[in-house]
Amino acid sequence: MLPDASALTFRLSFETAQFKKHLIKLYRDTYIAPLPSAILGIVGAIVGVRRRELKEFACKKGILAGAVLLTYEGTVNETMTVVKMKNWREYIRTPKRSVLLYRPEYKVAVASSSQKLMKELEERISRLDFEFEIFGGNDYNFLSWIGCSRKARLVRTKEGQGYYRLTDLKGMDGSGIIHIDEVNESEVVKYAFGQGVTFKLKREALAVDDSEHLILVHETWKFLK
Repeated sequence: MLPDASALTFRLSFETAQFKKHLIKLYRDTYIAPLPSAILGIVGAIVGVRRRELKEFACKKGILAGAVLLTYEGTVNETMTVVKMKNWREYIRTPKRSVLLYRPEYKVAVASSSQKLMKELEERISRLDFEFEIFGGNDYNFLSWIGCSRKARLVRTKEGQGYYRLTDLKGMDGSGIIHIDEVNESEVVKYAFGQGVTFKLKREALAVDDSEHLILVHETWKFLK
């Protein structure tokens, strides 16, 4: 896909965001950055692709995606009550914890074998012309701002920012932080999510280079369930 691939980056921020962890059932927790599947959903919302059509769309257009967390102001812990009805007569109330990111800002990287798609994506972002609303994981996590799209290049590299499989990391540079989380990417694997760090990889990977950041990107369809 490298020779003819088109790529771009753009920034977006939310008042709150929750990119729900795949494997947690008893409460809602969040990854610190949107997974490729969530970024694919944002792209789909911009250009008008519905949820049920996303996987076919991603495979057909060869869409790769990744993101780097630029800043956030901490987390918000909420307690919500889930109400279930038993035998249509009895209500069962269960308190559950919900963790959200407060005012996160991201740079998102997208690459595709379709130059037409990437041109449309860039133009729609510049005009704020979206087919569907964009949310930070759930429909009550509203988009605060989006813009600063930049043309970029898809490259092979042994380093980059964002997130990557833990077993493929050789080390890291920088004084930021990393979070380790399990991700369901066809199979359950551990990923390292970085903020303010550059990962050093054991072997070459794909990344989007916009001359400001080198953001590691992934095959989006593998993360769709």
